[in-house]
Amino acid sequence: GNFSFLSLLDLSSNNLSGRIPGELGSLQNIWYLDLSSNNLSGRIPGELGSLQSLTGLYLSSNNLSGRIPGELGSLQNLWYLDLSSNNLSGRIPRELGSLQNLTRLYLSSNNLSGRIPGELGSLQILDTLDLSSNNLIGRIPASLGNCTSL
Repeated sequence: GNFSFLSLLDLSSNNLSGRIPGELGSLQNIWYLDLSSNNLSGRIPGELGSLQSLTGLYLSSNNLSGRIPGELGSLQNLWYLDLSSNNLSGRIPRELGSLQNLTRLYLSSNNLSGRIPGELGSLQILDTLDLSSNNLIGRIPASLGNCTSL
């Protein structure tokens, strides 16, 4: 079907399985996408980075794996990003520091590693940052002091 005018998609708290289809990246009018609390697996498709109207992306409590795609840094209207409680690995992409409207960032309970990118200090209106229960190392970036709403 043609869902080009779809603006909200909430499929949370079901028993959905399989991968997130990259084709969701063609939903140009969508502003709210909630696939949380399912049994989704595989990678987060980089195509979601083309959802320029998106303000909320909720993918928590699934079995998603692989890296967080840097393409998510293109979501300039995003204010809420929840990728917590998955099996995501690798580093936190520094591209997330480009999300100037982001107020809430939840990446807790994954297998993320490496350092906290200093670029997150560019998120000046961020009021919630949850990176708990990962494998992060190094120092807390001084640049987080720029996030005066934390």
